Amino acid sequence: MELQQLRYFCSVVRYGSFTKAAEQEGIAQPTLSLQIRRLEKSVGSTLFVRLARSVRLTHAGEIFYSHAKEILSRSKVAESQVRQLEDGIRGPLRIGVIPTVLPYLLAPHLPEFSTLYPEVDMILTEDITTNLVDKLHAGDLDVIIVSLPLRQPDLVCSELLREPLVLVAPKGHTLCQAQPAKLDLSGERLLLLKEGHCFRDDMLIACKRGSAEMAPVFESDHFGSIFPLVASGAGITIAPRMAVIQADGCAVMPLPKEQSRRIGYARLKSSAKFKTLTAFTKWLRTVAESVAKPDA
Repeated sequence: MELQQLRYFCSVVRYGSFTKAAEQEGIAQPTLSLQIRRLEKSVGSTLFVRLARSVRLTHAGEIFYSHAKEILSRSKVAESQVRQLEDGIRGPLRIGVIPTVLPYLLAPHLPEFSTLYPEVDMILTEDITTNLVDKLHAGDLDVIIVSLPLRQPDLVCSELLREPLVLVAPKGHTLCQAQPAKLDLSGERLLLLKEGHCFRDDMLIACKRGSAEMAPVFESDHFGSIFPLVASGAGITIAPRMAVIQADGCAVMPLPKEQSRRIGYARLKSSAKFKTLTAFTKWLRTVAESVAKPDA
């Protein structure tokens, strides 16, 4: 039994398909299937029921899956803790960030960190919160930057900033002439992030707090697609303040009722002595402080 085989096995479970798992692992599907057969021979039991276009775990597979995840997680934690014994701040740092934060809070400032710590190799992953948390638990990431709160007992979470949400509308829209407290969003066409994005919930809550009945007409994974549609008159959106630097051709206004989101980072409790991670989170706080300033 090899760790690589366990990783392939968990990937097949995660994606429900040998083909999709092979694509994610960057190998040929026959190669992955061969490794799974060897794993099944090693453990002495069939782990999957092969269906026409998908797979499901056998009873033995369900039992084996929990142990496989634990073995992979512990092996990655062990690797991480060995790295932490090294003197100095160097080596890989695996960072996961949600899409509504990476382009605005982190990406513009990364050259500063690279200048301070040239021996650190930052490896970035952009994904929704649920997937980032899974990867953090699995040991695939060292730290994640997400919306808080996260209720995970084995994680240490720390708030970086509270960011106001704003209304983004086409320039010249009738909303632009109204006082913030009297904005009526009812009947407006709403451009949303897709389900799975934590900020989508913030958007919908903001509408409810404003007592607005709005019709979602478009969904996307990025504000980079939403802002041009707003500028064209296709509808309005609710965005984090840090994102509107990219809202060309749009008007930006306060919401009728103020609302904000909490941005922070999370790490495993076991990573407390990881010097490279400590240096990164300390630097990240200085970045968050500059972004949180009213004139930032």
